[in-house]
Formats: sequence, structure tokens, C-alpha cells
Amino acid sequence: MGICYTIIMSMFREHWLGGLTSYSVFFVLSLVVTISVSIFYGLSFDWNPTISMNPVDILGCFIVALLFGLFPDVDIKSKSQKVFYSALFALNLSLILIFQRYFEAALLGLFAMVPILSKHRGWTHSKITMILLPSLFLVIPLYVEYTNYGVGWEELPDIFTSLVEYENLTDTFHSGIAFYLASLIGYASHLYLDGILFRSRKSQRRKKRAN
Repeated sequence: MGICYTIIMSMFREHWLGGLTSYSVFFVLSLVVTISVSIFYGLSFDWNPTISMNPVDILGCFIVALLFGLFPDVDIKSKSQKVFYSALFALNLSLILIFQRYFEAALLGLFAMVPILSKHRGWTHSKITMILLPSLFLVIPLYVEYTNYGVGWEELPDIFTSLVEYENLTDTFHSGIAFYLASLIGYASHLYLDGILFRSRKSQRRKKRAN
């Protein structure tokens, strides 16, 4: 039991560090490119949607990368599961008590149960999920923007028409790109360390020890 706990704790530390480190590398590289191009071509620093220059958004992206570096292990009793569900509980409570968005809170609670019902290293460790799940950071801002216009789901116009009709929807979509990439990178780091995305040296050594 003690050995099992040590392994779980080691993997937890490995995954949150992996998500944070991989996104830090991406952020620094993207920031260097942004500043260089801005200086060379005389552009404003907000031309690159892959990162935000807003301090609050930057902090948010690092937190998202860390959480999504842990997310795949929510399908098993672990410290990652406890951290992620604590964050979901706080978010759900905010939706109910502060924003009074009961429908969205109900949906969040419903989907939060799905990982627990699946087997370990099932869909949460899928490459397809790695790409699709972070797209919530693109879809949710658009949904919020639509509801601000008073448009119901049954009345949603074609997305391309909407982007022309509502000029700020393009800006809304762009604002989600940085968070999408942060969650994608964090998620990819987890799958890489587990030897699913690519065969990392650590995963190979872990497999040899298991055999």
C-alpha cells in the first residue's frame, strides 16, 4: 500500500510539473516571437492570439495548463481527481450562487460524473479527447456571447453569418485560443508522460519495471 501511494504521488507531481513546464516553454517561445515580430513590423503586441498579454489571462492559462495536465487521471481515485473536482465544485457553486446560471451548473454537474463512470485510461487518455475537450474554451465564450444577444439555442443562426453580423464574435473566438492551447498543451504533456502520445523514456522505464 505504501509503495502504491508513493507511485501515485510521484505521478501526480510528474503530471502537474509536466503541464506547467511544457506550457512555460511554449509561452516563452511565443512571447519572444510576438515581441520580435511586433518590433520588426511595428505591430501591436496583441497580434498573436496564441498567448494573451493580459496578466490575468496569462495566470489563467498557466492554471489551465496545470489542471489539464492532471485531468486524464480524474477517472481513478487519485490526488489529481481530488484537485480537479475541487475546482469543479467551486465553479459550480459560483454558477449557482453568484451568476445564477442554473442550466449551465446542471450541465457541468452532469458531465462531471462522466469520467467516474468510465474505466481507467479510457476516453480521458484518448488523443481525440485531448483535441476536442479543450475546444470548450472556444465554444463557451461564443455561447456566452450569443446569450448576451438574447439568442436561444433553438434560434442560433449559422456561425459564419454570425461572425459577420456580430463583429465582436471574432474577438471572442480569438480570446479563447490562448486558453485552448494552454489546455491542449497540458493535456498532451500528460499523455506524453504516460507513453500514449509518444513513447517517453520515463514511460518506457516504468513499463520495464512493471514487467
